[in-house]
Amino acid sequence: MKNATIIAIISLSAIILIDLIQLATSFFDFYSMNLFRVFGVLNLLGYAGILQFFVTLYNKQKE
Repeated sequence: MKNATIIAIISLSAIILIDLIQLATSFFDFYSMNLFRVFGVLNLLGYAGILQFFVTLYNKQKE
């Protein structure tokens, strides 16, 4: 459970950081479609880390 919690914290921190970077780059002309795709993949990985935490939590509660 401890590993799942650490992964969830890192994933959530990454999602917040990615959103802040997207917000900062949206003010400049630096933002492109390729960068949007990269941020999308990173967000998806972050949500997968959070999903893993909830699956572990669910399995612990079933026991």
